[in-house]
Amino acid sequence: MHILTEGSGSPAVVIVPALAGNVLEWVRVQRAASAETQIVVYDRAGVGWSDPPSGPLTIDGMADDLHALLDAACIRTPVIIAGHSLGGAVARRFQARYPGEVCGMLLVDSSHEDQSRRLGPRYGTRYDLTRAARRQARILGARRLAAHLGLVRGLDAASLSRETVPEYASAAKALSLSTMQRRTVVREMLLLAWPQGQPQSLGSLPLTVLSAGSPHRRQWPAWPAWQELQDELAGLSSDSVYLAALNGDHNVHLDDPEIVVQTIGDLVRRCRWA
Repeated sequence: MHILTEGSGSPAVVIVPALAGNVLEWVRVQRAASAETQIVVYDRAGVGWSDPPSGPLTIDGMADDLHALLDAACIRTPVIIAGHSLGGAVARRFQARYPGEVCGMLLVDSSHEDQSRRLGPRYGTRYDLTRAARRQARILGARRLAAHLGLVRGLDAASLSRETVPEYASAAKALSLSTMQRRTVVREMLLLAWPQGQPQSLGSLPLTVLSAGSPHRRQWPAWPAWQELQDELAGLSSDSVYLAALNGDHNVHLDDPEIVVQTIGDLVRRCRWA
C-alpha cells in the first residue's frame, strides 16, 4: 500500500480519501496543514499506487488495511482520522474497531452508512448501480484516445490543475485511465449501493463535521436528505463542531482547501488540549 507523509508532530492526521480517491488530490491540503503536525494520506487497495485487494471489498477490510499500514509505517497513535465521502465511513469503522488509536475525527461531506436507502431511488441504490454499470461498460481504449485528444471532461489541463499540484498532473491523468482504477471505482460504487448498517456513537470523541454548502450543492435535489444525514453524523459525539463550507461542493478539499486546512488545525489543537 502507498502512503505519503508530510510534516512532524502529534497527533498525526490520517486522511482517508473518497471513492477511488488517491493521494494526489490531497497534496495541497497536506502541504499546507503539515505546518501544524504530521499529515498522512494513503491510497486504499486498488487505488493510485497501491496493489489491488486480495479478497472481497468491505468497509471492515478497508479499516483493517489502514490499521496494518499505519503499524507498518510506524505512524504514532492515537491519530486524528479524517475521512472524505466514502472515506468517512472507513474512518468511523476504523475508530469502532480500534478505538484506542483514535483521538479525534474529521468528516468532510462524509457518506452515511444508510445513505443508499435514505437518499431515495434517484440517488440511492439504483443510482449507484447505474453509475457502476456505466463505468464498467466504458471502452478504456476509446476513452484513452479521447483523453489524448483533450475530449474527456475532467482530464483537460484546467481540471487536472485543480485536482492536484502541477508536477503531478500527468500522473493523475494516467492513474484515472488505468484498468485497475476503473475496476476499483466499480467495486467501491457497488459497495456504496447497499446499506452498511448505522453509524456507531463516538461518545465524547472530539469530532468536526465539515459539510459542503455551496449554492450549487444546495440546489441538489437530494440536499435535504443529505443534510439530515450530516446532522446525524454531527450528533454522534457529545464534543462535536458542525461547519458548512459555503464555497465548497462535495469535493470541499478541491473547491476550498483553505477551510479544510483551517479545520484540521483547529481539531489538532482541540485534541492537544483535551
